[in-house]
Amino acid sequence: MKKLAVVLLLVAVMAGMASAAGYKMGQKYVGPLVGLGWHDLMLGGQFEYGFHEKISGGAILGWSSESYDYYWAEYTYTYIAIGAQANYHFKPGEKFDPFAGLVMGYDIVSFDEKYKPGYTSWYGYDATASSMFLGGALGCNYDFSPTMVGTARLGYPFYLAAGVSFKF
Repeated sequence: MKKLAVVLLLVAVMAGMASAAGYKMGQKYVGPLVGLGWHDLMLGGQFEYGFHEKISGGAILGWSSESYDYYWAEYTYTYIAIGAQANYHFKPGEKFDPFAGLVMGYDIVSFDEKYKPGYTSWYGYDATASSMFLGGALGCNYDFSPTMVGTARLGYPFYLAAGVSFKF
């Protein structure tokens, strides 16, 4: 519930900052993303800047965490993806704007195990696996208003995501 409240607060703050209309060169987009990622629910955000009439570039961030509670221990996996993205917009300036892009970044993956009293690790392994990644995305933007765009995307680091971006 706290996560949802933070996302809604972020959306409300960014809505007040938005001030421009239509995708074009020099346009900036910023907004939250919610979707499915490495461990089910993934929260994050994106920033894009239109540096060409059909090409935008920017950053993308995602966070996911999941815990498993067993009789003998609790395991927690945390995943953070930080990347740079470049998207080619097929119909810039129109209400419905499909895009394809590339994402290059760094995955920060960590694992934590806490054994309950009377139990110890008998496997002795560590699941930390941070590394560089190269991903892609297919998606579309839909202009709801001159300052707000809905975004849906498939790819990596979000397998499936949706969000609202604000233009300024």
